[in-house]
Amino acid sequence: MPPKSKKYNNIFLICVIILLLGILYYIFKDLLDYVFTYLKIKNSKRYLSKSYESSPVLEEDKNTYTWLIHMYPPMHNAGAEWMAHAMNRYLVDTRGYNVNVIVNETKVNEFERVIIMKPDNKENNDYYIKHSNALISHLDMEPNAIITAQKAKRPLVVVMHNNYRKKFLSQYVNFLNKNTYIIHNSYWIKDFYSSFNIPSIVVYPPVYWKEYATETTREFVTLINLNYNKGGNVFIEIAKRMPDIKFLGVKGGYDGQIMNKNVSNITYLPNTAFIKDMYAKTDILLVPSKEESWGRVAVEAMSSGIPVIANPTPGLVESCGEAGIFCKRTDIDSWVREIRRLKTDSEYYKTKSDLCLMRAKELDPEPQLKAMADWLSGLKWQE
Repeated sequence: MPPKSKKYNNIFLICVIILLLGILYYIFKDLLDYVFTYLKIKNSKRYLSKSYESSPVLEEDKNTYTWLIHMYPPMHNAGAEWMAHAMNRYLVDTRGYNVNVIVNETKVNEFERVIIMKPDNKENNDYYIKHSNALISHLDMEPNAIITAQKAKRPLVVVMHNNYRKKFLSQYVNFLNKNTYIIHNSYWIKDFYSSFNIPSIVVYPPVYWKEYATETTREFVTLINLNYNKGGNVFIEIAKRMPDIKFLGVKGGYDGQIMNKNVSNITYLPNTAFIKDMYAKTDILLVPSKEESWGRVAVEAMSSGIPVIANPTPGLVESCGEAGIFCKRTDIDSWVREIRRLKTDSEYYKTKSDLCLMRAKELDPEPQLKAMADWLSGLKWQE
């Protein structure tokens, strides 16, 4: 065989091998995901002691709920954790329920009548879990909560904050059979997971507009949380293009924060539990998130009539509604143009401000929280 033909045959053979490997990868990818997810859950640490013995829920414990999660306010200030606390406040203050939170790190034992503890004392965990009608979890600690709920024979409610959980959900059902439930943070997220047919409700991250309403000095164009997903890099590029405008970057509670202190018109402030103080300085809120399942900060800002410019993710479109101003994340010209219009056209600013306040009032959390409390009360372990 001529050397040239041999070379082409070798190239063809390599291409065929690569193609076959690609086909095998896609065939076995789901199987591998299934196995790895199963092992991740199976090998997760339970919150319970080895001597724990399950027992039916006592009548006096039917309105007691225990969260098994990684972080919680006031130590950790992020949207998912403040959503959890807002839900808990309603259960405790309005319904008179008992709520416990077992959290990886805490320096307080109680926060606004919610009991908080670290997981180190397993006998303590045994007591609180045994005296709970159901367990609740989200994000990092879901696998640990699954096998804990399985041993404790308590229903588990997963609060769904994103669209990354499909490969986990099928396993959750396998471990807990009919005892997995979901609270979705938006209707688009509920639709995304609808094929699983898991009993669920929707609870928007609760924001009482009166609690966040504040007079504002209208000093800054603000971004809250400066990590990549939230748009810390986009924020810097916008600020560079508008040197005459003052920008405020508030550090978030997780992931690497993107900052450029050489941009003189950006002021950076640390992460804070007192987010209302940041809105008191804000003229316009930017939410250039790459992914956002809801957008709690947008609703918080709208509670003071602060116009919101956002990347049109499904969550931000649902939360902001017609009140939002939408720009594609990568279209810096569009962001600059909208900021300039709000800064120079007072009539346009007032129209958007009024729409934002109206939207915040529309999102009164009481009806959904009442439905949630009633729904939780009806959960029972099913053999």
